[in-house]
Amino acid sequence: MTKNTVKRADITLPLLIEYVDALLPSLTTQTELSPEHNKDNSEALWVAHNHADLLALQAQLDDTTSTNKNTEAKLNAQKLSTLSDLAKQHVPDRYELACFWLPTLSEELTQHYVPLLMRYRDLYAAHLLIALDSSIDLKPYGFTPFDILSEPSLNIDDIQSITSSTVTATLWQFNLYDYKQLPNWLNADYWANPENWGKHRW
Repeated sequence: MTKNTVKRADITLPLLIEYVDALLPSLTTQTELSPEHNKDNSEALWVAHNHADLLALQAQLDDTTSTNKNTEAKLNAQKLSTLSDLAKQHVPDRYELACFWLPTLSEELTQHYVPLLMRYRDLYAAHLLIALDSSIDLKPYGFTPFDILSEPSLNIDDIQSITSSTVTATLWQFNLYDYKQLPNWLNADYWANPENWGKHRW
């Protein structure tokens, strides 16, 4: 199976974990430049629908990190939670990345948790990834569909081994650093009479 033949909806948990491992170093660089960056916070938050999904997620994370030299450091930099536990937190922590693995979440329950997803989008995560059933659309809430396999930062030799899974999802994202494209008019050429700057007293 080549990169071109894998559909956008075919996002598996191993593939998502590989992408997060590739993405985190760049997010760490961006947030270290920000004055409110707190080094005590975890780099990544992983969220599953229920405790059964959370155990499966933990097992997959353990399996993936066991092949890496920095296993302990990577595990310490990640926190795991369920949706219901996350919703009960009064003062959530801030994260560089919040990754919601929710392929079994129904559309009705998704609507129930949309306010939580939007809070993390707006306040608690610089970068947000949400994996949901392909029938659920998050565009109305400011998220954009995302194809991991088109990312040049993801350099994987054996794509088939991490895309062949019974559980797949569509991936949505929100990135605080590039969520809004700058319009053409937002530059000095279109500001109020730039040719008169320094020449006249207004």
